Amino acid sequence: MSLNEMNLPPYLVAQLYPSSLVGQEKNIDPVASVPTAPSVLAEPELTIEWKSLGSNRKGILVAVNYENITNLPDAQLEFLMQLLKACQLSLHDVALINMNNYPGVAHTSILSQFSTKVVLLFGITVQDWGFPFQTPPYQVQSFSDYTVMHAPALHDLQNDKPAKGLLWAALKNIFHL
Repeated sequence: MSLNEMNLPPYLVAQLYPSSLVGQEKNIDPVASVPTAPSVLAEPELTIEWKSLGSNRKGILVAVNYENITNLPDAQLEFLMQLLKACQLSLHDVALINMNNYPGVAHTSILSQFSTKVVLLFGITVQDWGFPFQTPPYQVQSFSDYTVMHAPALHDLQNDKPAKGLLWAALKNIFHL
């Protein structure tokens, strides 16, 4: 398509050429004589129904990934509560979310929604979460204003004593125990 074949709407031509090209009197406003562009309605922002467990008093986000359940299976919830208690925390101090409930939601939206300071990922790597770096499991990483650590899924940790030892060392580092 050549420039001669383009059919621009009058309002766009007026915006591109605010002063007259030829043949207009000096006291005529070329923009005022052209109809304005129809207003474009903004897309409604996607409303997310946040499902979390805990009161998030201390800005600690615990993210898991389990299918077909709102938060966490009972056995893993019990294990998580034991971990929190060992760290002198409770469900009141954290927000537990199941990432399976938020496909396609940006990690930045989640961090903002939950006013997060500490991010504990179980069964989700930091790169899968959306952070621009990689770390091995149990490595505590500071990034921006966050403290981040990822570990295997809670059901994999429950009966793995060496893995629980690595997790405990990371949690002691994070929570200064």
